[in-house]
Amino acid sequence: MRTVVQMVVFIAVSAFIFGCNSKNSAEQKALLDNNKNLAIKFLQGVQDGDKNKMYEAANLTKEIVDESRQRLIQSGQNKLTDQQRSDFEHALRISGNIDFIGKKIKMMMPKSATFEITQTKSKELPDGVRRTDHSTKITYGNKEEAMQDKTGKTVKELMLPLLQISRTVNGRAINDFSFDNKDFEKLADKDFQVVSYY
Repeated sequence: MRTVVQMVVFIAVSAFIFGCNSKNSAEQKALLDNNKNLAIKFLQGVQDGDKNKMYEAANLTKEIVDESRQRLIQSGQNKLTDQQRSDFEHALRISGNIDFIGKKIKMMMPKSATFEITQTKSKELPDGVRRTDHSTKITYGNKEEAMQDKTGKTVKELMLPLLQISRTVNGRAINDFSFDNKDFEKLADKDFQVVSYY
């Protein structure tokens, strides 16, 4: 009888643990899929030159940016806490990144180019910040519009590492899409991670 009770308890605990792990896996997959969709929307915005689409992917609005600017300009009158100041500065920084990234990588994404996210990895950082790394494959359908690498060879396919930092600003999840410094220096030097050439 004791063995039967132990077996029943073991099965119940195992089922509970398996259920929790399955739920966590499903939540993690949903989070990765959502981040992947946001990254695609952001890149479509870059390709189309559509700042509104990039703002949507970042979950930012012109109103939030304008409010952040005004509140920081009048910070003495508004008596901002350190956290509020940090949040408003972060919203403005993301807006600036959107302008900067949009201009810098637009030439890499002509209308004839297609892109797909081939891999997405995410991890939780301190203070509720989440880092998501997207590996993006860009395929140039038109040789005339394709990028050339630092040796002058015409690229057919390349990998573009896109970084997404997500954090809560004034109760709203905001996504900052950018490149880490090393990757950005390589892009600036046309030191691409080439998959294939024409």
